[in-house]
Amino acid sequence: MLKFSPCPLNIYPNTEASMENKREVQLQIEVTPGSFQDYRLTRYSSVPDEAARWLWYPYIPFGMITVVQGYPGSGKSSVLLDIIARASRGDVLPDGSRLDEPIPAVYQCVESGSQSNIKQMLKNSGADLSAVSFIEGSFLTVSDSRIQRAVMESGAKIIVIDPIQNFMEADMSSAQNVRRELASISSFAARTGCAVILVGHFTKKGSNEAQYQGMGSADIAAIARSILHVRRASEGSSLRYLRQVKCNIAPEGCDYAFELADIGAVNWIGPCEREEIEELDMEARSWHTSKLDDAMVYLHNLLRGRRLGAIEAMTLMKEKGFSTATIRRAKQELGVQSVRLSDGRWVWQLNDYSD
Repeated sequence: MLKFSPCPLNIYPNTEASMENKREVQLQIEVTPGSFQDYRLTRYSSVPDEAARWLWYPYIPFGMITVVQGYPGSGKSSVLLDIIARASRGDVLPDGSRLDEPIPAVYQCVESGSQSNIKQMLKNSGADLSAVSFIEGSFLTVSDSRIQRAVMESGAKIIVIDPIQNFMEADMSSAQNVRRELASISSFAARTGCAVILVGHFTKKGSNEAQYQGMGSADIAAIARSILHVRRASEGSSLRYLRQVKCNIAPEGCDYAFELADIGAVNWIGPCEREEIEELDMEARSWHTSKLDDAMVYLHNLLRGRRLGAIEAMTLMKEKGFSTATIRRAKQELGVQSVRLSDGRWVWQLNDYSD
């Protein structure tokens, strides 16, 4: 039998005690070995070996949380929708590895008009739309049981929550609240083997540690097994890359360079060293500068001395291989004016045009 006396405490011996009747007492606590059953000591030798399963090794594991972060417009959603599209078909991943079978997914986004936009992005990526779902319901949170039930109902093995801050019930800067909310979906991922992907933005302030550059509490980074950053190679560049900044269940993967084609469509360039990304960025900038120059010359010739219907002008330029973004940039650089005629049609004209 073990006996010990903790420091004196002020206690009330009965319900009729008043503040004036308080007295100090020494507590005598008797502890008999084995009398408490509120814990169990387990040796690691008894824990079964279990290898991690992967949607895409070593970037996105099954049964765990992956966090994908980047600035707005960096291509985070496009990358994830491309992966989902490949999974829905049971197709080849960007590294050339092939999935064993088609994998259903849930892509949950709350941005205005996001469903139709996401559908178009999935179509452009070649997704099997019948294998990708979203949840309709008010005030959904990351710990909401409705999300978990819907994932199980759909048979999904991937769920993307985009962006995470719109699905947090409490303040994201509160470590205690974040831990509590994420613990639920982390446990769900482990139970079901579902790959949970949380999308977030970078903070404006930033951090010296790459894995802590995202918005919200550091506990978001702590609970993730993998953290991926999506960035532009440089300001205004069309070249982007995916970089893993944390992986504590496998060696960190290499950077993957890519460009965006049509809305949602990703053109994967492939694995790159950081020096190679800089070289590719310079090449892409040079190519796009040349392409813009060509577009400006062609558009100027189209409009020289005349007006041209806006739709017709766009059609003619696209037939020459210019993208919508390049056409708009050329129009802006040339100072082309959009004018609405009395019959309601829109036409383009150079700023020095006169009847």
